[in-house]
Amino acid sequence: MNDMIMTEIACSGEVSPITPLLLQLDEFRIMSDTQVPKEEFLLRLFGKPCFPRRDLTAITGMEKCGKTFFTSMLMACCARQRVLGLERIGDSALKVLWYDTEQSPGSTKSILTERVFRLIQTDGTEDSHVFAFNVRSCNCEQRMDYLIAGIEAYKPDLVIVDNVTDLLANINDAEQSVKVISQLMQMAMAHDCNISVVIHLNRSGEKRSLRGWLGTEILHKAFEVYCCENIEKTDVFSVEQLFTRKYHVDETLYYTISDEGLPTQATKPQVQPRDSNGRYATKKAEPYQVSPEKVETFNQDYIIRHDDGERISWEWNLRRLFGDAMGDRAQMAPEDLKKAVMALSWILQSRYYDKVFRLANEQRVIRTTMDRSGRIVVIPLPS
Repeated sequence: MNDMIMTEIACSGEVSPITPLLLQLDEFRIMSDTQVPKEEFLLRLFGKPCFPRRDLTAITGMEKCGKTFFTSMLMACCARQRVLGLERIGDSALKVLWYDTEQSPGSTKSILTERVFRLIQTDGTEDSHVFAFNVRSCNCEQRMDYLIAGIEAYKPDLVIVDNVTDLLANINDAEQSVKVISQLMQMAMAHDCNISVVIHLNRSGEKRSLRGWLGTEILHKAFEVYCCENIEKTDVFSVEQLFTRKYHVDETLYYTISDEGLPTQATKPQVQPRDSNGRYATKKAEPYQVSPEKVETFNQDYIIRHDDGERISWEWNLRRLFGDAMGDRAQMAPEDLKKAVMALSWILQSRYYDKVFRLANEQRVIRTTMDRSGRIVVIPLPS
């Protein structure tokens, strides 16, 4: 390898000695014949590989939206093979390390025995696949040290850290956020496991906005991100893949909680639509029924009107609006797209734009994903 470095330096026309730092850098060089570990996934969701070894997965959502139910399903699937839309890829059971920093020890035990083991269909007396730890009473430094020790000792296939924000004192500390995520990535690589971190969304509820600087760093580095949600005014929960670097899971997992306290498969509920002001509409009202004066405040080029003689209702021509905003570009940064759409549509309020953006996602006009550099981008979808 040193001869190759010397040859390239000579060809560049510059005289430069090989320094120890250059030799160290060469260890990280990727070439066409570089041997790298084969990509391997632990589970499938609706048939698509997910939860890769040697990488990070993020699970997010607002408070009380089913994140712990989803992680319980993950733990059970590692032993049981299939749980709802999840499926374990390999034949052998996988080892899980569940690292609970938030709940009381009693809650951790209850979830383990009354939910996870019941989903696995074992009482836990002979189960050696789940290693659950409650470290709520520890400080940040202890939690990270104990986590490292646990991964090194138990060699789990899947690690669930709930909640990752408790591994550092300030989630808006950029330096500490980078350090924590770097440590987790190094452990995932070194111990051939997937580390799934649970983190809340910002209070705005925007699915692309994970809490704090730590959340931003997770978005940049995670292989995939899943969002959990309790669908408003229903007893149905959902799990949606927001971003991935490879396998897109197009389906959303819907489930409800049985009388026994266990998640069971459900279908997407029919949610009563809202008007443009966010209020629930009456049965006869259209989703965007507003006064004629309100309609006129928007750019009429992107409005589809419905007039039945009694009332005026309307909707956005989302495909035309977002198509004109993106032009010939294959992708756009979310903030750039927001500025372009608001300028074209004459939308003045950011919160209202967010509703239009979510509607465009739901109608599969656009999709939010990650590019190869780990940046969040929006791409158009074919009609």
